[in-house]
Order: sequence, then C-alpha cells, then structure tokens
Amino acid sequence: MALAAASTAAVRADEPAGFVDGFDALGATEGAWAMTQLQRGELELAADPLDPANRVIAMRAGGKARTVGKAALVHRFVPVGAGRTVVMRGRFFAPEGAALDSVILMDLECASCGLDTNPGVRLYLRDGRLRVDRSKIGHDQAFTPLVADRMARGRWHAIEWRVRLGHGTAGGTTVTLDGATVLDATGDTLLDQAVVRRFADVEVTEAVDRFQVGLTANSNPGPTALLMDDVSFAIE
Repeated sequence: MALAAASTAAVRADEPAGFVDGFDALGATEGAWAMTQLQRGELELAADPLDPANRVIAMRAGGKARTVGKAALVHRFVPVGAGRTVVMRGRFFAPEGAALDSVILMDLECASCGLDTNPGVRLYLRDGRLRVDRSKIGHDQAFTPLVADRMARGRWHAIEWRVRLGHGTAGGTTVTLDGATVLDATGDTLLDQAVVRRFADVEVTEAVDRFQVGLTANSNPGPTALLMDDVSFAIE
C-alpha cells in the first residue's frame, strides 16, 4: 500500500521533524511519512492480535535473494549533524514463526550526503537481541548489547533508540527494551569525511536526513512478518 504523498521530493525547511503515529489510518499523520519502501514486501493496516479495536501496521518481507526483502515506512527531514540527538520509538510484535535474527528494524541515514549507499546507522536483531550496525559509516564493529534481554514472539515490545550524532566520544547511542537499557555505547554515529577520503575523492555532508522503520531489511533466506504501532520521531 503506497501513501498518498509517496514522494522523494526535498523536505521544506519549515516542515516539522517530530511526530507520533498510532496508525488509526495509514498516512493520516501529517508530515510523518514521505513514502513506503517495499522490496518483495507488503505493508497494510491490520487489527492488533491482542486488542482487535486497535489498528496497527502489518508488514511482510520476502527472504534475501539477490537483494534483501523490505517492508518499511520512510520519514524525511531537514539534515541534522553533530551535536544533535535523534530519538526514535515504536512498539513491535513478532508473530509466531517470525524471524528474530538478521532483521533490521530502524535506519537513521542520509540520502543526500554525497554517497549513493545512504550512509548511517541501523538498529537490528541478532538472536532476538538489539544491536546497532555501523558498517555504512565505515565501522566493522557494531555496538552490542550489555545484557541478555531479548525480544520474544507473541507479545508487544516497546523500543526506544537514541542516537547522539557525532564522532569519537562526542557520538553514541542508547537502546531500551520495555523500559530497560539494553545497549549504551560511545563512538562514531555519523559519516566522517576523513574516512571517506581514504577510499574516494568525494565531498560528503556529515549529517542524517532519513528515518526508516519496520522491516527495513530481511536477510533471512525465507520471508518474515512483523506488526508495528505507536512510532515516534524527535530531534533534540
């Protein structure tokens, strides 16, 4: 299902970056979603399996073939850089049989920074535990969890992901799962011009301008599903 305003047009400078969407209707929250991202995927409104009166987003993404499967929503905003903190929240429900490994739930990246790889950081699941991948900004080492808390199938989980934009000790991220801190790390969270120079003579912007949430990538060999509700985004 595509949003009525599905577009990759530039965001107006006066367009608000913050929003909360409870998905009473897809696309009803003004300024929230620029487009859907579907790659062998589907996305639609559905009833909450634990509360049929509540409307949620149901997503299905195919397994990895030549490319990963995707079923996500995309928010665009005016680029922000070092010194700002981006706060992303949502509730997620994995039905029975859903993958809790090799699935990316949120991306904070830049689509207009000078590289076609959309550099940024990504929140993903490894055996049910939340980690932050930094490979797209030149770091092989992911931020890993502090505790063994895991997502489980058949129940709603509340996730908050805070990213402090910066390099070295000025950058960092925290992740909470159902209110408990499961990841707290310091280090680069932005594309670095000095790192890019090692590989290419390209001028880049050290910023982020796009938030993706849902099944932003399914790297499993088979399809998977996920429900999502109460997504919010803010810049501090």
